[in-house]
Amino acid sequence: MLRNTVLWGAILAAPFPLAAQAPPWADLWRIADGTLAQPGAVADAPTGAFWNPAGLAGLPGAAVAVEAFQTPEVVNVRGVLMGAGVGLGSRVTLGLLAGRMSVGDLIRTTSSPVSVEGEIPVYSQFVGAVAAGGAGPLRAGVGVLLHDARLDGLDEQGVTLDLGLRFTPLAGLVIGGATHLGNPLVSAGPATEYLLGAEYGFGIPPVLGLDARLHGRYGATIRDVGASEHLGSLGLLLGRSLLIDAGVIWAGGYGSGAWQPVLGLSFRAGAYRVGITRGNGAGGTGGAFRVTLAVGTPP
Repeated sequence: MLRNTVLWGAILAAPFPLAAQAPPWADLWRIADGTLAQPGAVADAPTGAFWNPAGLAGLPGAAVAVEAFQTPEVVNVRGVLMGAGVGLGSRVTLGLLAGRMSVGDLIRTTSSPVSVEGEIPVYSQFVGAVAAGGAGPLRAGVGVLLHDARLDGLDEQGVTLDLGLRFTPLAGLVIGGATHLGNPLVSAGPATEYLLGAEYGFGIPPVLGLDARLHGRYGATIRDVGASEHLGSLGLLLGRSLLIDAGVIWAGGYGSGAWQPVLGLSFRAGAYRVGITRGNGAGGTGGAFRVTLAVGTPP
């Protein structure tokens, strides 16, 4: 029995990739995009380098982060993203990334609803390295990821080489841009995305007796298939420990689209940060959740 027919159909319709591109089933990672309250183009910390390699630049010391993703049972996509980075001096940072997204409960059947042949494997996984650095207000990064994706008996591999920039023209303002799951050295692959974003943070009067900063953000994701996403969000930082995020994502293409809410809450204690974010899920099927645990990331 196929419980997530829409997602299955989308995967089947994807074209085969070139060897120097991400397999088309890397599209599973777009579910993770829907749980971002901060635009991927300005994301930082070790796992943020998955969206923009330049986000790793300027990392003081060492840091690691793990993010887990889960969708409702009707879709049943789950995954994990792991990142680690270490600063080498004041200008160069090196990092590692690994992740896996998979679809569960895809059961082989014939004339009976009871499976006699087991589940159909559908997954996308990768491992890779990131290097970032810069001087003054400009940061740049490059990430190389080795991908492996499987759809039942079809097993495809690919390589992506992504480039990212972060620019801080004035205090509190960050502007970023990056390629994502693409390769500028070859023609764009089916999973290629182009990310743009900006974030501006400024102090506001105390809230509940705590120092407070408000962060306004905008991000855009442009895909080579004509689809796009736009994110607008606000983040309220209280006492440098509690961050409350709220935003909306417009996702669509070819004249149609839909608004999706995204909410997030994270708490920092010393070098540790724990957070949870809820997006609107895939195809309006319910909430998609992202849980984050990070150690050593900057405030």
